[in-house]
Amino acid sequence: MEINQSNDLPVPWTTKDVWLGVVGLAGWWVIFLLVIFVSETINLQVNIGLAMGFWELTLIVPIWWFSLRKYGGKWNQLGLRSFKGEMMALGCGLIIFSFGFNLIYNLFLNLFGLRAQADLIPIFEELSSPWWLLVTGIVIAPIIEEIVFRGFIFAGFKQRYGWLNAALISSGLFAALHLQPLAMLPIFILGFIFAYLYHQSKSIWPGIILHVSSNAIALGSAYVLVKLGYGV
Repeated sequence: MEINQSNDLPVPWTTKDVWLGVVGLAGWWVIFLLVIFVSETINLQVNIGLAMGFWELTLIVPIWWFSLRKYGGKWNQLGLRSFKGEMMALGCGLIIFSFGFNLIYNLFLNLFGLRAQADLIPIFEELSSPWWLLVTGIVIAPIIEEIVFRGFIFAGFKQRYGWLNAALISSGLFAALHLQPLAMLPIFILGFIFAYLYHQSKSIWPGIILHVSSNAIALGSAYVLVKLGYGV
């Protein structure tokens, strides 16, 4: 379905810049995991929500450098542009498809006693305060990840590889970042949907809105179940 192919906004950063950014992202993720591992080894109390929020926010630094500082680009070249309302209708339809796929996929995994993603309820139960995790997961992560994976990585690859290959690569990287092997397929599909919406709308805002909504449903449901005493 092709709705709007006009008004592409060229980006100044190169494919090389994007790959360097990806390598830097992987390195920073390894450092973060090492810090968490060491803190747990020495029994240092770390608020996982606050730590994740800080890590997510630092990702904007290399993106700022490669897209704005190095080339004098503008924020709208990262996809922070207005969009047509029908894009949300398209996005909602695709998200409903994604939810349906996730349901079938999880039912299949349950046949083998497996889970696609970590159970969030025990995580909430262990936290003294859930608010940093909620803020990070519902607000910070969706905005930063859409800027990084769609606004920077997808847009940079698209100029050389074409939108489809760029969507496949960026979605694969998006899924790999979450480090949940059994969840990689549904996360990949979600990333592909967000990339497709950016390709059609020339804006990352539809992806951000739907990303926020998806995370809010997942985290909000887990938090409500904890408050109701489920799993205690």
